[in-house]
Amino acid sequence: MKTLRFLGLCALFLAAVSAPSARAQTDWASSVQLPKSEAARKLFTGSDLSGWEGQIEKYWSVDQGTIRAASEGVVPASTYLFTREAYRNFRLLLEVRQTRGPKYSTIHSAVAVLGGKLEDKGDPFSFKGPLLMFCNDWGIWDANRRNRVYPPAHSGTWNQSWENVGEWNQIEVVVVGDHILMAANGRQVIDFTDQPGMLSKSPVGLQLHSGNRPVEYRFRGLVLSENPEERLLTLHKETK
Repeated sequence: MKTLRFLGLCALFLAAVSAPSARAQTDWASSVQLPKSEAARKLFTGSDLSGWEGQIEKYWSVDQGTIRAASEGVVPASTYLFTREAYRNFRLLLEVRQTRGPKYSTIHSAVAVLGGKLEDKGDPFSFKGPLLMFCNDWGIWDANRRNRVYPPAHSGTWNQSWENVGEWNQIEVVVVGDHILMAANGRQVIDFTDQPGMLSKSPVGLQLHSGNRPVEYRFRGLVLSENPEERLLTLHKETK
């Protein structure tokens, strides 16, 4: 009996000392050291969707400290969970993971930035403007305006090694003026300067792509700083 009690106490001790470490491993966005000129703000509390708007009852929820985007069937138009506040020049750090879909092979997600909300096929939370795409496709799709703008279609610059398929992907976005940079898992995947006047202050949106098959994405982190230095902070040394 004493042995069982001792083993039980040991298990509780190990759980207690390992829990902070486990939490730290899931807070990559907050662990990135920002320049002294930048102040971090968390867009997601980890417990609720305060500060966000979208079809929350239908597609969006909070589960185990993550934002869950999920559909069981048809999504007529790509739908978004938007911040209530708008941003222009910023650095955004987040993690994304596709947890259900057609074998992680066809459905991508994205961060919507620098455009505007749009009603599409009866959904008031669609978007017009740049989508910074990740998972299964990488680049910029200018929704409801110009389609793909970066990289050019069939350019061959997409690289499968950028993606942790079915696992967490670490994303950094930097926007300064007309210049958009994005890194994924320590590699630069977007370096694009747009035409003057194409980008505007807008909410930041998380995308649930249109489709007719069950799909699920998870998002976490979502740390933003305004007026950032014009450089990526999360590139691996060998890629700088």
